[in-house]
Amino acid sequence: MTNRLLGIVIAFALTSGIVAHAASAPQRPLAPVNLPTASNLPAALQTAASQISEVATSAIDPGAAIRGAYQRDHVALEHLRQQASPLKGTAHAAFNQLVFDQELALTQTERAALATTRPDAQSAIAAMDKLVAAIEAELNRELSQSGASNSSNSNGKSQEKGQSDKADASQGNN
Repeated sequence: MTNRLLGIVIAFALTSGIVAHAASAPQRPLAPVNLPTASNLPAALQTAASQISEVATSAIDPGAAIRGAYQRDHVALEHLRQQASPLKGTAHAAFNQLVFDQELALTQTERAALATTRPDAQSAIAAMDKLVAAIEAELNRELSQSGASNSSNSNGKSQEKGQSDKADASQGNN
């Protein structure tokens, strides 16, 4: 019984928040949510629920939505930093510097959005998410390049070893 009551209260609160947003800010309509395909349904449901929650929170308390998105994106940048551990040498250092720069830009975006009296949560959140997406694309590019160079280096070394083994064997026969 308690769970049903809690569900009804949450549904009522979200609905009220969406109605209040529509009434107070008709120039900023709520963003549509993309429907998932059947193959990625669980992850898509979680993402859609997160987006709906974020939109509802931004309608009620835009500052809280911006702070929540900042926290989420900050954690995402840390995960990307950890995923970059296979990078070696200057590539690793350069990627860490890039992440540091994007963390600074993320903080500046959050502060600028919260500095206004009526922040536009959706555009601030979109800008912060765009920073994380750019870093993720850069990491994927770096990892694919390092993976390609590692495989060519290992193939080259194995070919060299095979050729030196053949040379040793031919010298031993003489």
